[in-house]
Amino acid sequence: MNSLDYLCFIIILIITSCNRTYNKSEDGLYAIDPRTFVDNKILLSELADDIQYIPLDNSIPFVHFKYVITSRAIYVAAKGIGILKFDSKGKLTEKIGARGKGPGEFRYGMAFTVDDLTGNIYILDPTTIFVYSPGGRFIRDIPLNEYGSYGFNDIEIFNSLLFIPDHLPTGESKNCWIFLDTLGRPVAMRKNYIPPFQSGIETPGNIYKYGNNIFYYNYFNDTIFSVSPDLSDTCVYLFAQGDFRWPKERIVVTRESLATQFNNIFRPSQMFETKKYLIFHYAYRDQCAIALIDKEYRKTFLLYRKEKNMDGKTVPIACITNDIDGGLPLDNINYYHENGYEYFTSLIDPFQLKSHIVSESFKKANPKYPEKKKELEKLASGLKETDNPVLVMVRLKH
Repeated sequence: MNSLDYLCFIIILIITSCNRTYNKSEDGLYAIDPRTFVDNKILLSELADDIQYIPLDNSIPFVHFKYVITSRAIYVAAKGIGILKFDSKGKLTEKIGARGKGPGEFRYGMAFTVDDLTGNIYILDPTTIFVYSPGGRFIRDIPLNEYGSYGFNDIEIFNSLLFIPDHLPTGESKNCWIFLDTLGRPVAMRKNYIPPFQSGIETPGNIYKYGNNIFYYNYFNDTIFSVSPDLSDTCVYLFAQGDFRWPKERIVVTRESLATQFNNIFRPSQMFETKKYLIFHYAYRDQCAIALIDKEYRKTFLLYRKEKNMDGKTVPIACITNDIDGGLPLDNINYYHENGYEYFTSLIDPFQLKSHIVSESFKKANPKYPEKKKELEKLASGLKETDNPVLVMVRLKH
């Protein structure tokens, strides 16, 4: 290697090293810090190469809260109705459970999970899990009162066990999470070591699955945990320290605190991962965006659009611009994977889709795939404004 080649090698090595040391903690873990986010842009066509729309059957009109996609079916928690099960084409095949006070009936039923191996559905009310067969037959209920939570609000099936997180919603919780077998017997739990306090406002957290592990965080811990199939856990990411973190003290909720104190608190939500990115919705100060963080080089991308609110003020709206077919920007995205492919998914409202199709912005749009723009126009023209939501599945590039 001559001197010029050696010099080039050293320069490349320095640049590469710099790119790999963003926001590292003393332990070498990546610390998520909204103050360091760089407002880079990225379009949907740079992330994905295909988009599919699945209109959901209108047999039972519903307002959705949560949906789950498995290799078998599409499930939607329909407010006040129960769980609706659709096949891969969007046809309604089952109604599971019902709201009420009778046997096998629940009060809310908005949080649920599906065991892809057995097809059983597990519906969570704040203090009870209701178990149903794939055909909708009520099997059993599992009381959760003995675990002393203010009220659980999420559930996931993991390694044939029920994972029930506790996000310390009011500052007082015994555990961060518990594992039960599918009969309701305790298997493992992680103790909460934060001293109890009254927060004055209920705070959220998040769980997601990626690879063979399940991930958890709440607003009070610095740690984003990864739990392995053997139920051991480790820290994989950190939230940076600073006065932008949610305080471990009582918050008095007033109009002024909503406008000032909350605005200065970092509020991450709906986190998940792909092979390439760590992704989450967040709000902090005057920013509201979907953040994509390259897991190798830690480069950040902030995805949002700006529009005027009812007060005439221009505000950011978290979403991904859809330049594949010119369709609606995607917000509230989720993650799904099957047969080696990864997907962004979202439910969109037919009224909003039809309004978008006749807008000037859509008419003037020049998406990457013009033929898909025509397909979307045809789809929208066949929908009614009052139809049930349309499932969007965006296939990510390998």
